[in-house]
Amino acid sequence: MAGAVETDVGARRDARAGAGGHVRRQLRKITEQVLAERTLILASNRGPIEYRRVGGTLRAKRGAGGVVTAVSAISGLANPIWIAAALGPGDRERAVQAGGRPIEETGGGNRYRLRFVTPDPAVYDAYYNVIANPLLWFLQHYLWDTPRAPNIDRATHRAWDDGYAVVNRLFGEAVVDEARRADQPALVLLQDYHLYLAPATIRAALPDALVQLFVHIPWPDADYWRVLTRRMCEAICRSLCACDIVGFQTQRSARSFLRTCESFLPDADVDYRTRTVHLGGQTTRARVYPISIDVNAVRRTARSNAAREHGAHFDAQLHRPHQTILRVDRIEPSKNILRGFEAYRLLLEDHPELRRQVRFLALLVPSRLGVEEYGRYLDEINVLVGRINLEFGSDEWQPIEIVTGDDYARALAALQRYDVLLVNPLIDGMNLVAKEGAVLNHRNGVIVLSEGAGAFEQLNHLTLPVWPCDISGTADALYEALMLPAEERHERARNLRQVVEEGDIARWLYDQLVDLRQISSGV
Repeated sequence: MAGAVETDVGARRDARAGAGGHVRRQLRKITEQVLAERTLILASNRGPIEYRRVGGTLRAKRGAGGVVTAVSAISGLANPIWIAAALGPGDRERAVQAGGRPIEETGGGNRYRLRFVTPDPAVYDAYYNVIANPLLWFLQHYLWDTPRAPNIDRATHRAWDDGYAVVNRLFGEAVVDEARRADQPALVLLQDYHLYLAPATIRAALPDALVQLFVHIPWPDADYWRVLTRRMCEAICRSLCACDIVGFQTQRSARSFLRTCESFLPDADVDYRTRTVHLGGQTTRARVYPISIDVNAVRRTARSNAAREHGAHFDAQLHRPHQTILRVDRIEPSKNILRGFEAYRLLLEDHPELRRQVRFLALLVPSRLGVEEYGRYLDEINVLVGRINLEFGSDEWQPIEIVTGDDYARALAALQRYDVLLVNPLIDGMNLVAKEGAVLNHRNGVIVLSEGAGAFEQLNHLTLPVWPCDISGTADALYEALMLPAEERHERARNLRQVVEEGDIARWLYDQLVDLRQISSGV
């Protein structure tokens, strides 16, 4: 037993010392070892395939979202059962056709066995649009204006009981059903804040299952969880402590999780040295797996015809002697877009020699505009950009250009061409734009990176760090980035590229499977 564990630990050390290709070989090997003993079941709110009626035909298309992109990587190595919510009428129709059985699909070189859970639309609305978004999302990004909101009233409690809890139970029951059909114990990989209550259902029915939930967004400090009610906090913590592993993006989030369990579970034994929680005979490990990108896939998309066409357009507009500051973000308050523009305004005010020499290109993706706070935030962005362009612009030069819309190829084309990439979220799970920019950029571009970004723990020594609310400090960092000598820019860019290449999405999956295999082996 000990020898097997030492082999796994040694393999992980070797993988970390090697390049991305070596990690992928190790990932394939560990996947084969794990799946020889267990049936893999994935679960996430959004699935890898969505169905829509087109001209009378029900057609499948690839699901959107970063979670789907990340988790799909394992489908290239295995053929997991993937459980997801039916998000629209096409999904519901396909679920009825399947009769509750997994649907066989292929896409993007991956194989999927997809099973839908089909809550009533009103139940799903309460689960997603009242509890998951915005209540949990805003809480975990420190976005609530706590003197005024949230107000947890009877309607919120109903949405928790009759929406969030119900959908989580449906997910848990679907996992249990698929596990019981299998001929070996289950390995269950749950994804994100939508499914915090599902582990309790799974553990109660499947004591021998190996269960992990990965939290893709930040985990705030224990005191901020008091924005919720005690019963909600306790239910979340107790359910997560039914997992064998709860995974996080950063050390900071893992420590905060341990403190939260200590605060809301008086019968739990929290060990900060081993990063474990012992509760009711179950040991839960808080572990850190910084998510990354599929470097090869990103580069393939960046070489696509669509990206090349966008690149030709950018080359025609972003010509020298202009330097380009770029940001690529969803339009949401946690991304701190307003302060980024304010810092650029201050840069132009302090350094008038940069006017007409530097432009700011912002590719912004609309997000959750049905939520009042998001729509209001977009209005504030447009007002501020209009004011800056009016103050400093001319017929020949506009300081800020905003391009809105969800076009991944366009974003990757722009990331190849920045001189400075501004990534300044208030707080973020990871922010993969920083990693995409690092591997794609061909101008030796410099990254100005907020300490609130999850990527900061890995990339901080190769970027120019800023505190997210420090507008003056961000303006100074932008100036420093624009003025960096060519040799230093080249060295930073080369090292950034190497860090991301050696820690791509294969590393994220590999480290999780190594830890899960050790637990399965009784360590």
